Amino acid sequence: MDVTPIIYHYPASPYAEKVRLLAGYLGVPWRSCDVPIQPPRDTLALLAGGYRRIPVMQLGADIFCDTAIICDEIIALGERPLAPCDDEALALARVAETEVFFAAIRQNTQFKIALGLVLRLGIRGMLAFARDRRSFAQGHGAAALSPEVARTVFRDFLVELDARLGSDDFVGGESPCLSDFCCYHPIFLAKGFNAIKDSQLSPAVRSWVKRMAVLGWGHHDPVTGSTAIDVAKQSDPRILTGVGTNCANVGQWVTVTPTDTGRVPVTGTLVSQDERRTVIARRSDDVGLCHVHFPRLGFECLTIS
Repeated sequence: MDVTPIIYHYPASPYAEKVRLLAGYLGVPWRSCDVPIQPPRDTLALLAGGYRRIPVMQLGADIFCDTAIICDEIIALGERPLAPCDDEALALARVAETEVFFAAIRQNTQFKIALGLVLRLGIRGMLAFARDRRSFAQGHGAAALSPEVARTVFRDFLVELDARLGSDDFVGGESPCLSDFCCYHPIFLAKGFNAIKDSQLSPAVRSWVKRMAVLGWGHHDPVTGSTAIDVAKQSDPRILTGVGTNCANVGQWVTVTPTDTGRVPVTGTLVSQDERRTVIARRSDDVGLCHVHFPRLGFECLTIS
């Protein structure tokens, strides 16, 4: 199996930045497959069955959806260990990846958000992006915060982050833990939309942001979608073992769908499910047999009768 990760992303993606910096810090070389900021994404449609959130990572014929398990895979390939996350750091990361993430962009007025998108994407691109994101987050309450509430949520998060850092370089202490990367990406998003300025950050948080940014993406090479498809076709999915393969529904036709945003179901045959991960098999003439991996948390797996 080809063990070089292929990461599907676009430069402005905050969740992808979390993964890119983690790979850089851990010394994991990767291949970069740039995708559009919104669908259609032809290669991912074939590999991941319509899953529409970014990033996605490919290892041979195994496709990993959601940063929760992408990070697990990168950590397993890393040249160095991460610092451990204590309960306080984990709690701060959970907040950062939920309401704080949406508050990061919702701090701005609709006009400022639209203006920022026009500057990045042009008018037609802004309109297409706005239409896509309305359906992407429809029904998810955290995505509909008012600017006033969003600013409060984000400000409270920065206060908590400052208190957590204290005199330490990282949330993990002297070196980063996974929570550092989780906490960084909503700030990356807010800065990208000019929703926050460095002058609004405390000295400790401002220094931490700089330390996180200079970790960099590490060694990465570009790869085309067609090459990535060839990698999948020439590979076999990893052999699955453990309690997940004995799940009662293994062999059943199922759909797996995010429960918060981007709620597009992915269909396949269940091949493994344990307390942390659901894995389904998908086969097509274009890519052969692939295994698509999802976290259990935040995803719904339903049997098709």
